[in-house]
Amino acid sequence: MRSIIETSHRRSIDYGLQPESSAELNMLARSDLSVLIEQNRQLHAHAVPAMETLYQQIANTHNMVILTDAAGVIVHTLGDDDFLEKANRVALKPGVAWSEACRGTNAIGTAIAEKSPALVHADQHYLAANHFLTCSAAPITDYKGNVIGVLDVSGDQRSFHKHTMALVRMSALMIENQLFAANFEDAITLHFHTRPEFIGTLMEGIASFTPGGRFLAANRNGLFQLGLPFSALQAHSVSSLFGLPVSGLYEHYRTATPGLLDLCMHNGVRVHGRAQLRLSNSVFQSVIQEQPAPACSASPPAAPTPQTRRLSGLRYLRTGDAQLELVIDKVSRVLGHAIPIMIMGETGTGKELLDSGNADRIGTVRL
Repeated sequence: MRSIIETSHRRSIDYGLQPESSAELNMLARSDLSVLIEQNRQLHAHAVPAMETLYQQIANTHNMVILTDAAGVIVHTLGDDDFLEKANRVALKPGVAWSEACRGTNAIGTAIAEKSPALVHADQHYLAANHFLTCSAAPITDYKGNVIGVLDVSGDQRSFHKHTMALVRMSALMIENQLFAANFEDAITLHFHTRPEFIGTLMEGIASFTPGGRFLAANRNGLFQLGLPFSALQAHSVSSLFGLPVSGLYEHYRTATPGLLDLCMHNGVRVHGRAQLRLSNSVFQSVIQEQPAPACSASPPAAPTPQTRRLSGLRYLRTGDAQLELVIDKVSRVLGHAIPIMIMGETGTGKELLDSGNADRIGTVRL
């Protein structure tokens, strides 16, 4: 961090700032702040729950949690009342810009300038007025690697704790992953890691693909594991990156109890994977219909097992969604028994698919 601080101080000098001077307070009007929050609506919506969780871990330690936009303007804060009062004295509050150009070396502005986490403690701040602070900040980036905001914990420098930065970085990554998931609906989302126990954690790589298997985007850890820049990945697919054709991916999730995928990445590294087929019913059905028929075999096809017959068309509805799996399992248990089942749901939710091919064995199905 020493070289980063020194470089930041030189930038502060170039901005014409004086260490002993008080920075100009250019605070947004309430109406302008509302516009700024609206412009960053998605970031704000996904960041606030993470901020609340983070604050619960540092409550009553003379600290505050801060969210800014890409330019370093504060859009939301949470903190201890006693420290918020001190923070207001140096304009550490919503509507105020904390870029290096405005405030000199500080964790928020330096994280934006360096595009990496920044810890600025006590007199490492360029302005003397901010020497009482200790601040840990991490940029929040989109799937293209662009900084869209900053998450920061600032507090009294006497309350410095070495674990604060780790908490901030984990929370920023959590926000990034949530934003990633929100931006890619009607997509195949593959969660992968070399160690199966890391799937479902912040350490996992995440990559999204079109229903046809074309690469869309990857999260920060996904890009790291794939080892290719975003621009190069745009020419790839599920098959070229993980050695599995998209038809094989769909086939895997047609099975009754799909386990983790065993995949080999383009660089030869073997990883474990779990896919989410977050596709609307119409998209999923169109993809199923477009999948090529299996190649003819010299030997006659094996007779369907009771389990295969029992699942029938239900297997096409297995998309990895936990709630849908529960519904399918319930229906599967009563197939072949004269048990009436009422399938309820709004128009367009696909009730006819649940009934398709099974009405003669379910019994009376009332829609």
